[in-house]
Amino acid sequence: MNTCNQCQSNFKTTENDLRFYEKVSPSFEEKKFIIPPPTLCPQCRQQRRMAFRNERFLHHRKSDFSSEPMISMYKADAPYVVYDQEEWWSDNWNPLDYGRDFDFKRPFFDQFKELQQKVPRMSLNVIGNENSTYTNFSLRNKDCYLIYTADFNEKCAYGRMGIKNYRSYDFDFMDNSRFCYECVDVYDCNQCFFCQNCENSSELIFCYNMQSSQNCMFCINLKNQEYCIFNKQVSKDEYEQKKGELLSSYTIFQVAKKRALELFRTAPRKYVQLLNCEDCTGDYLKNSRNSFNCYDSRDLEDCHYCSYLIESGDCYDWDFVGAKSELCYEMVSSAYQLQNCCFVMNSWENNSNLLYCDLTLGSQHCFGSVGLRHKKYCVFNKQYSKDEYEKLVPRIIEHMKETGEWGEFFPVSLSPFAYNETIAFTHHPLTRNEVQNRGWEWFDEDETSPDTEREYKIPDKLSEIDEDVTKKILKCEISSKKYKIIPQELKFYQEMGIPIPHRSPNQRHVDRINLRNPRKLWLRNCHSCQEAINTTYGSNRPEIVLCEACYLKEIY
Repeated sequence: MNTCNQCQSNFKTTENDLRFYEKVSPSFEEKKFIIPPPTLCPQCRQQRRMAFRNERFLHHRKSDFSSEPMISMYKADAPYVVYDQEEWWSDNWNPLDYGRDFDFKRPFFDQFKELQQKVPRMSLNVIGNENSTYTNFSLRNKDCYLIYTADFNEKCAYGRMGIKNYRSYDFDFMDNSRFCYECVDVYDCNQCFFCQNCENSSELIFCYNMQSSQNCMFCINLKNQEYCIFNKQVSKDEYEQKKGELLSSYTIFQVAKKRALELFRTAPRKYVQLLNCEDCTGDYLKNSRNSFNCYDSRDLEDCHYCSYLIESGDCYDWDFVGAKSELCYEMVSSAYQLQNCCFVMNSWENNSNLLYCDLTLGSQHCFGSVGLRHKKYCVFNKQYSKDEYEKLVPRIIEHMKETGEWGEFFPVSLSPFAYNETIAFTHHPLTRNEVQNRGWEWFDEDETSPDTEREYKIPDKLSEIDEDVTKKILKCEISSKKYKIIPQELKFYQEMGIPIPHRSPNQRHVDRINLRNPRKLWLRNCHSCQEAINTTYGSNRPEIVLCEACYLKEIY
């Protein structure tokens, strides 16, 4: 057993782990430089990586290339050079112009941070969007607003982890759905509101774990059902009457929401969500084998401690996104055909043999570099010959061994973002004092506004609200943060007959994420047969948690 240097918890490094670290360790001139076992537990390693990914916090700042105003994931006062997307991808600058010699009298990470702050960074990570300025980590969305890690959506807002959705608002982990609102883990659904773990269904309200059903309210664990309330069959007329009463006012809606959440907690739960998996542990994992402690991923083989990963094999400690990659270790926000890469972030497409790189595209055999595109044999953005590279890198590794840096991912202090701006804060929440005591940055939003006098009290009934609400400043009933209703959002509520939310988009996102289990496994017993199970439901949780066999008996 090892002791985590950060949280002091115990964790195990297995013989298989050691074999993997040896397999991905780089070799130069027939000498292998072994990557040592990690000094942090899996949870703390993930926290460290995720502290480098800001999806949801956008800022106004000016381009450091053209001085034109732009939307950016980097704050206006962040000490980095930031270009607009088109400027960054253009040929108007050369990453090799920022090359420098490695100083063997100084730690590696100190020098890398200086390079990070000089090499231009892209304002947002977006490709091919149309009329979707306020998005990040997004691809080919149209007429969307404040959606993140989302692709091919149209007329959607306030969503994350969504693909091919249409006119839907406030969702997390939702694909191929239309006219949905406040949904989590919903797929192939139509006009579903406040639903979780539902598939191939339509017109559900406050439902949990439903399949191929329609026109149901307050229902759990049903399949192929229609016109049900609290899992009981009702007539169409009775259903429509109850639905009209439920949506008549925000007050009634909130009482119903509280009741639904209480009802959901009584539902028998499957210990984890594994589909077509062999010898795997984790949650929300599909079509995978021999993968341990992996979450929200699919098509993995021999992967450990990964999340949001797809179509990859022989990888450890990787968050976002993989895709046809193998033999990679300690990675974040990197994707597509990466081979033999370690300690890499924000790098895409056909990279191989990278060590300690950031913002790298289509490059091979590079070390400690930032912003490179289609380069080989570079160290600190300086070009070398193959022979020079293979002599210099081993010297730097030996130096990093002496400083205790070799084998460690970038420290959180090198992140361009405040901790509470990043996805790490979502999965590993800390207080302001806890963050600052660790020497990490905290971001306090500026709540000053010239529109304070126009703060608006939302009427209880949707029928009492007109389009003037889109010109008002609203205050979140939980966090007191200010927010607005955009015109297309109001139109959606009016068409669907849904009361206007009294919570800010960020608070609504937090509420949805809290409905999902943490990315951690506990050992407990099946409620029915008492068999031992590894589950994301902690032993002190009140839900009825079943092994797969007992769950199938209970539900089907």
